[in-house]
Amino acid sequence: MKYSGFMKGTMIRINKLNRILFSVFSCSFILFSSCKINKPGKPADIDKISRLATSTEWAVVSSPYAAYRSGSSLADDVIAHGRQGDICEIKGKKLEKTDKGTVVWYYFDEGWLSESDILLCSNKMQADKASSDMLK
Repeated sequence: MKYSGFMKGTMIRINKLNRILFSVFSCSFILFSSCKINKPGKPADIDKISRLATSTEWAVVSSPYAAYRSGSSLADDVIAHGRQGDICEIKGKKLEKTDKGTVVWYYFDEGWLSESDILLCSNKMQADKASSDMLK
């Protein structure tokens, strides 16, 4: 179909106007669709997050009776007692050479326990679960 000069100019203006309107509509759609109001979520439970922290190791006393010692040796004095299922944060550890091999000792607020008296856990939640399973 052939258009006259007037009609041809009108069609070009309509095409330009359509492109401009399409661009404006597209930009406004993108702007307004990405700007929605978010409902505030529940605040994070810091206690639960800290219980998952992996930088701190935990232990559960696995022996029915455990003797915390003043040093990392069976020859050291007993300074406190622990019971099966007690959960403790590990503060330090030490390798002790004996005539039977190497023993790992763990330091807690109460004193030292050998590796044979505890179950190691990578976080507090794991220690809680292990403790409850032991006490069933």
